[in-house]
Amino acid sequence: MLQSFYTGNTGLGANKQWLSVISDNIANVNTTGYKQEVVNFKDLVSSSLTTYTSSGVPMNKEIGGGAFVGSTAKDFSQGAFKNSNEPLNMALDGEGFFIVKNPSANINYYTRDGNFRIDANGDIINQSGYKIQGWMLDENGNMAGALGSVNIPNSISPKTTSKIIFEQPTNLKADDRISYDQNNNIKVFDPSDSDTYNYVNTVTTYDSLGTSHIVKQYFKKIDTNKWEMYTFIDDRAIVFDDGGTKYSAVELEFQGNGVIKGAKYANKLDNGTQGTIAAGSNSVDLDDDVLAGTIQISDNGTPLYNDDGNGNIVDLKSGKIVGSIDYSTGKITLISNASTDLTVDYKKFNPNQDGNAINDLKNIITDTITYHDDYSRFLNDGANDGPIALNVENFTQLTSDYIFYAQQDGSGKGDLMSISVSEDGIIKGTYTNGQVKDVARLAVATFKDKEILVRKGDNLYLPSQQTFTPIIVPGGVISKIRSGMLEMSNVDISKEFINLITAQRAYQANAKTITTTDQILQTTMDIKR
Repeated sequence: MLQSFYTGNTGLGANKQWLSVISDNIANVNTTGYKQEVVNFKDLVSSSLTTYTSSGVPMNKEIGGGAFVGSTAKDFSQGAFKNSNEPLNMALDGEGFFIVKNPSANINYYTRDGNFRIDANGDIINQSGYKIQGWMLDENGNMAGALGSVNIPNSISPKTTSKIIFEQPTNLKADDRISYDQNNNIKVFDPSDSDTYNYVNTVTTYDSLGTSHIVKQYFKKIDTNKWEMYTFIDDRAIVFDDGGTKYSAVELEFQGNGVIKGAKYANKLDNGTQGTIAAGSNSVDLDDDVLAGTIQISDNGTPLYNDDGNGNIVDLKSGKIVGSIDYSTGKITLISNASTDLTVDYKKFNPNQDGNAINDLKNIITDTITYHDDYSRFLNDGANDGPIALNVENFTQLTSDYIFYAQQDGSGKGDLMSISVSEDGIIKGTYTNGQVKDVARLAVATFKDKEILVRKGDNLYLPSQQTFTPIIVPGGVISKIRSGMLEMSNVDISKEFINLITAQRAYQANAKTITTTDQILQTTMDIKR
């Protein structure tokens, strides 16, 4: 009879533990990413005896010893999402866990809690300061290196423009005019005279210091299906280098269907005869067709003036206009007389000397741009020198308006403005220079048996044995990452209240068995009386 006391007591203990689990589930109803625990009860056997009748029939006599909590199991079913509008609040839609590393203990933990932020160093961390794990991406968006902490650069360095690409639907107007002079010759190109060219397009480029420079490309129709392209950067002419020989332009030729046929270097450049503006004089006639943006005027080797590519002679220090030039004659006129002899250097056209055909329309190399040129008001900032390649393979010449869609691959210095995360875990940074950079890709871990995971508090899990290796994949492979969302607890509070009532009644029932046993025992003892 005393055994029933202990049997009832096991029921009290088991249901008390169940109440603890229920209380824990209810307490975590608002805990991000929490997975509810489910109690598994097991029975105890006090005695088990098998006997046989005289005819050999077995008879069992089993008396239970009560119940105990054998284990708890985690319910890893998907929790509902709530909107937070914070890009680094993330929820996993499907299997898996975020990986976070404790930097001091060098241990990886696993969590469904996607409440992350950026610290002062640019690392993405959870609320405990543990760093989220993933792969950094290279310039081409490919995962580079091993799994590690994800760091978002607070700024990106300038990138020198190395290429200008004309994309479709770039078009030159097929029925536009050809400009002739009074002698019925095609007019010499002069950027200050809009009658000598048909169209000009501008592109902003960047040097290695992040300084912006305006590239202008002038297009001049010279024949049916033929155009010349002249290129300027700020106040200087860009020339084209054909094996050491310099040319002022590239000639584009089109087929009868408007598709580009080919290109060649055009208008060989020579150094003009050095001129002098004598002391007390204010002019010189170079007697040449001068390429705009190549005038250099110096005093005993010290640069004083240049031309701005638009017919003006400009003081290099003050930027003031101090004279003018007629590019078609080479006549330079200063506003004031020179106090000393001034030396004039320039480039002149040799229009009958065209260069070789260009075989690669994707990579037409311009001559090296000198960013510390003493004869420029804008380029001399000390950046690294280098050429800019032009890609003209997508040009068309159709009877339609001029359309230009040009892209360049450079950028200035950029500071981080915002962050976004795609469904496949790619973190993008948007910077003040207009660049949107794929910075990193998040990792997602899963386990063949999630029940090996042990709760460590702070919404973190660890495998029960370090030999259990997680399966690690990039985001988007086994689950999508929902940015701006947090996964809520999957506790069903109504179900937990039912469990709470059930556990309470079960506890009361087990207590009743103890009091009933006590009453029976008291009755037995009263027999003696």
